[in-house]
Amino acid sequence: MKLFVMGGTGYIGSVVCERLLAEGHQLRGLARTDDAAAQLTAVGIEPVRGALGDVDIIGQESRAADGVVQITTGGFLIQAMDTVHEAVSTTDAVLEALAGTDKPYVWTGGTGGWMDTGIAFPERVITEADPMTVPHFYIHFLQIAQKLLASQDVRTIILSAGQLYGRGGGYIGPVARVFNDLRKHGVVHACNTDNAFTFVHVDDLADLYVLALNNPSTRGNYIGATDTVHMMDVARAVSKAAGLDGKIEIVDHMTMRELNGRANEGDFFYNLRASSAKARDELGWQPHRPGLIEELASLPKPLDVNSVYPEPKRHFAASLVKF
Repeated sequence: MKLFVMGGTGYIGSVVCERLLAEGHQLRGLARTDDAAAQLTAVGIEPVRGALGDVDIIGQESRAADGVVQITTGGFLIQAMDTVHEAVSTTDAVLEALAGTDKPYVWTGGTGGWMDTGIAFPERVITEADPMTVPHFYIHFLQIAQKLLASQDVRTIILSAGQLYGRGGGYIGPVARVFNDLRKHGVVHACNTDNAFTFVHVDDLADLYVLALNNPSTRGNYIGATDTVHMMDVARAVSKAAGLDGKIEIVDHMTMRELNGRANEGDFFYNLRASSAKARDELGWQPHRPGLIEELASLPKPLDVNSVYPEPKRHFAASLVKF
């Protein structure tokens, strides 16, 4: 297929595009900057200059394509509040362009859409049948998801990813924030809690995109999350990977907030446990990459902590490192 991709240079997007190209699809990718355009060109994707919210460009490219794959949604956590208009108008433009065609529109969501469920019911393992309970900064994502699921004349597909890991990691999520703590303080801090997240290897997630696109009957919401891990175990695994023998410093939540901010405090408070049974049963998804703890143990030794699960400013350079 000829696919129009948004978010092809990011951590998830670069791996997804690699898999789509390997499957023989032709890709045109939205590029906000010259650097992004160069990255796309280097891997065989034809760049289209524009950004999320550029509805004329997005509509034109969507109409010309056999399908649309949107990986970027405009930001994570409170950053998402800065691009509400861009995110909503992009979805509207794609749906309008594809109306009546039954072409696939793959939109990337996340298990964060059920974040409040994990507060109220810590042991709950969410499925697609559970109503989304988004925090206030993701309210527009809920509205977008509802609009996509209600569409009758576009083959809309939502892939709700768990917390990501693999290939040296990206800069978003609990693992990256634990590494940021290590880079900032020289030790790994943790709160003595039993909360857990369900993670997914980025290559396994990319497989799910391919399956969703290749199956002409696929539509609806699918959770892509495989490996449920307690955050205390994540903290110890990061410590081992960094050569600290698994040693961690236990702090209370207020101290964690003072050290690393509210997001890292929340990493030792929230629960986001999820099931991918629907994706396995309906799409034949067979995730098989190493689990998170095994993946962290396999990082190069001695470990350059600045090259893995990097801060945003180090993300592009780190993405060039091969493991």
